[in-house]
Amino acid sequence: MNKILKYIVILISCAAFFMTNSCDRLKKVDSTIRKAFGQVNRFERQKKLYSKRLGLDKKEKGGSEKTVQYNPIQQKNIINKYGYLFESINGINPGRIKSYNAQDSVGNIFIIDNPKFKGIKSENEVFGWHPYWMGSKWENYPFELLSTISYFSYKVDPASGLCQNPEQLKGWTNSDFVAKAKAKNTRVLLTVSCHGNSKNDFLDNKALWSTLFKDVSTLVLSKDADGIDINFENLPSGKSEDFVNFVQQFRSQLDLDFENQKKKRPFISVTLPASYDKEHFDIRKLDSYVDLFVIMGYDYNDKNSPGAVSPLQAGKNENSLNTTVDFYIERGINKEKTVLALPYYGIMWDVSKEGNSLKAKLERKLTYSEINNFFLKDTINKTSVVIDQTSMTNIFSIIFEDNSLKEIYYDDAYTLSKKYNLAMYKGLKGIGVWALGYDDGYTELWDLIEADFATNQRVIKDPIAEVNGFSINFAKKIVQNKDIFIAIIIYFLLALVTAFIILLSDWRVRDSVIKSRVNQLIVVFLGFVLLIPTVAFLNELIYKLGWQVKAEWEIFVAFFVGILVFYLGTKIQFGNFKEKP
Repeated sequence: MNKILKYIVILISCAAFFMTNSCDRLKKVDSTIRKAFGQVNRFERQKKLYSKRLGLDKKEKGGSEKTVQYNPIQQKNIINKYGYLFESINGINPGRIKSYNAQDSVGNIFIIDNPKFKGIKSENEVFGWHPYWMGSKWENYPFELLSTISYFSYKVDPASGLCQNPEQLKGWTNSDFVAKAKAKNTRVLLTVSCHGNSKNDFLDNKALWSTLFKDVSTLVLSKDADGIDINFENLPSGKSEDFVNFVQQFRSQLDLDFENQKKKRPFISVTLPASYDKEHFDIRKLDSYVDLFVIMGYDYNDKNSPGAVSPLQAGKNENSLNTTVDFYIERGINKEKTVLALPYYGIMWDVSKEGNSLKAKLERKLTYSEINNFFLKDTINKTSVVIDQTSMTNIFSIIFEDNSLKEIYYDDAYTLSKKYNLAMYKGLKGIGVWALGYDDGYTELWDLIEADFATNQRVIKDPIAEVNGFSINFAKKIVQNKDIFIAIIIYFLLALVTAFIILLSDWRVRDSVIKSRVNQLIVVFLGFVLLIPTVAFLNELIYKLGWQVKAEWEIFVAFFVGILVFYLGTKIQFGNFKEKP
């Protein structure tokens, strides 16, 4: 009997090792593989649809020729050669800016002269970035509808710790940007940015941190601004602790400098990624030093399969706004000081026939005003716009005579309203905008902000449930009351364990287990089932106590639990149990 028991315990220990909830590393690898295959399969599934829309499958089911309305090639050439605002103002290389003609169709000046705008409610937050490349467009923003605005950006030079784009900061230093915003009770920040794995080596060079802190502090205080927005992207996993220390020391330096100037405590926001490298930000530790977390809810799309910039939800194993917000909530983010930033831009895809197959590629990004001015308002008749109900994104399509197709995925006031609803339904403080000025010439997005965040009459609905119906509503109730369900499951499992032990005390049960391989497998399976939630519970308990176990150590913790169970199992004695007569 003891020999059988040892085998059972060994197998249970293996289960703890391989199936424990703590093995995030294994889960991340699996998730990455599944996501990669999911993206490939998505376009493979889309090919049939594109073939039909391009008229490549010439026959209908009844055998008649299909009629496809094509747009002339000349129109395609105009689109390809058009000087898009997004591309011209952002450039190919980060930090570079190209001149553009303010007199073209996308250069309309956005003048707000509507006195109806009301201020954002204090319990809500509307955060927006003003990129330096939008020049003086800030003069036309309705600051009443912005709780916080951040000037983008002070770009950190990793080699010196100083600013590598002083020319682009002239809009901060030589204008009334800060004063005009503060006059409307809008909080003003300066974004400090550092993008890319190699550039984030700056976090290793702590000697340069103080240089950066002092330079930024001088810029902020000289304009009587309110604080900073820290925007570090592509943060490597090994830099998590360094980033926390960086934010902590930045906070300490600003606190001291603001106190010396007899100013109230500086405001610090930190941007968080939507999908890639989001695990590398230690939310719990950052919380003590941060006043606002801004989740960047965009750039979900890959480069080879048409998809949305900011999908409300997505297919299996794919990231979306819903999964991102849930991820941060599960990590313990303070929802009362978190906002979800959404895009005022879309992306254009090119789908064409190459040989016997279809190819798709991401062509370029387009601002909201470009999409409206050049596509939706133009004399293009043979087009169609549909709403993808899953991602809650508009898809604008144009088909050309050479059997090619261009698609633009973008948001408007309607689809954004659903994503605003998601943020508020999840309990977040508000929303953010990337980027202010991208809607030049249009007021409907400002009207939406006013309607949603400047009134007490707003009704918040779960946008996921609206799309998916009862099943999602039921799932939401389970998530909202997960502590109750977890408690029920734990008590149920304890009852199973107790019953299992009592059954083993009977010689007839032990005898039947020994004689039947099927029964042995059942016992082993029960061990698997019982140990997995136990280890998951321990992991959750450790996390709730505020202890952070590094990802690379989690698998060793799981192994230790398995060894402990094995050791305790070998100590079980059946000598006093009733034996067979």
